Amino acid sequence: MTIIRLDPQDRWSEAVIHNNVIYYTSVPSNLVNDAYEQTKSALAEIDKILARANSDKTRILDATLFLVNKSDFAAMNKAWDEWVAHGDAPVRCTVHTGLMKNEYLVEIKIVAAVTV
Repeated sequence: MTIIRLDPQDRWSEAVIHNNVIYYTSVPSNLVNDAYEQTKSALAEIDKILARANSDKTRILDATLFLVNKSDFAAMNKAWDEWVAHGDAPVRCTVHTGLMKNEYLVEIKIVAAVTV
C-alpha cells in the first residue's frame, strides 16, 4: 500500500494519505484572539487540504476539535455549524486542552475519505 505524504518535513507532514483516507490536523492561519475567527480559519485550511487530496468536507469521517477555553465552545460551534456539511456531518468530539502555541485557541484533526 502506498503512503502519500503532503509537504513532508523532518518532524511532520502536512497531511498523510493511505488506503484512500487522508489524515490532517488543522491550525488557524488567522491568529486573532477570537475562537470564532480561529475556527473559521482552521476550517478554511481543512477545505484547502481536502481539495488538494481530491476530497471535500462531505467526506470527513471523524473530527476532533481541541479547544483551549471552555468559554469558547459556543463560538467554536457557531463557526462549525456554519461550515459543516449538513446531512453529511462526521462523528465529532471536542477536547478541552492546552495547545503548544499560546496564540492557538483551537486545532482541528480530521480523517476523511478521498476519491480515487
